[in-house]
Amino acid sequence: MRRITSLFFFAALIAAAFFLLFCKEEGFHQRHWAFPLESQGSITVDPNPASCGSCHLQQFGSWKSTLHSRAIGPGFLWQLPRIGKHGSENCMNCHSPNPETKTLLFSRLGWEEASGSAWKSGSEENGVQCASCHLRKGKVYGPFPKDGNKDRIFQNSNIPHQGFIPQKEFEESEFCKNCHQSPETAKQVNGKFLMDTYGQWRRSEFARSNVQCQNCHMPDRKHEWKGISDPEMVKQGVQTFLQVLPKEEGAEILAELKNSGVGHSFPSYSVPKVYLEVWTESIKGERRKISEKTLGWMLDLELQKEIYDTRLSPGESALLRVNLSKEEFSKLKRVEFIVTVDPKEYYKRMFQDNWNYRDTFREDTKPWVLPHLKKALEEANAAKYELVRKEWKI
Repeated sequence: MRRITSLFFFAALIAAAFFLLFCKEEGFHQRHWAFPLESQGSITVDPNPASCGSCHLQQFGSWKSTLHSRAIGPGFLWQLPRIGKHGSENCMNCHSPNPETKTLLFSRLGWEEASGSAWKSGSEENGVQCASCHLRKGKVYGPFPKDGNKDRIFQNSNIPHQGFIPQKEFEESEFCKNCHQSPETAKQVNGKFLMDTYGQWRRSEFARSNVQCQNCHMPDRKHEWKGISDPEMVKQGVQTFLQVLPKEEGAEILAELKNSGVGHSFPSYSVPKVYLEVWTESIKGERRKISEKTLGWMLDLELQKEIYDTRLSPGESALLRVNLSKEEFSKLKRVEFIVTVDPKEYYKRMFQDNWNYRDTFREDTKPWVLPHLKKALEEANAAKYELVRKEWKI
């Protein structure tokens, strides 16, 4: 009898383990970001961001100036006829997640027919919009109130969209993962995912200290999502130093940039590059670059081959060290350490290469492709900015 009881107990343990491994309820993140997203169907709430902005004025005002709102921009649009409908659908999962906006955009390309939708024409140009994160099957989701009160009534038929469903997951880094992290099955270059921002954060001290993506990119819940394209945001994440140390035999110049506060690699993707340069100016006014280094992950245009990877993990530094003779140092008037950020370096190369071969494009695609490609190239070329200029003078 004891043997039968033991076998039954062991079988029950196996069954319980099997249930926990394979039959457990799907988590909120997996349900909320199951690509492609399900259609909203018939909805009573207006999904237009401007409609949301009538009550959520601050969030709407911030969102309008973000890269999220411009995720369907020239750099995205010109590529669609070239990658086709299927490839475009995969891209739309993140650039404009709601299937209704995908249909509206594809109808402009003649790939689908849009009719009878509550989503007005033009919604497809809003990129990652309010509904992309907050609306599922006609219901509105969001984080708990800042005061931490979890006992409030959040659903009420007398208020717009009947209230909302609070979810703590809105303040977890995993909420951003599906669009900022390649899946495990995705292509790798030299053993690295093309998108690994979440993974870089997951392996960092920031994750271990419970500093989430939202703490830096949505401080005080601001819908700004600032990053590498914003100089002030970047300045908060790095430290720069310049020292000129006179010595008996001349001088040593030390210029350093440290990833002191970025919760992932700096820069994270293969698109941006950061240029470090040390320049000298002589008493006669002659300028000369004496040292330089590029930070970034340089890949070829086809994203097949790694050329170099000099990104800085959290806490790492890049150091430029130059030794000058006594004679060289005696002629110096000024030393400068200049840091320049090119947020769209890869895009500049890729857009320019395609523009150079624009005559080879299919004639029926040129009216769509060429205007968007030209605008994308102009925007990419204008994105570069000077981050820091430190100076030492005699």
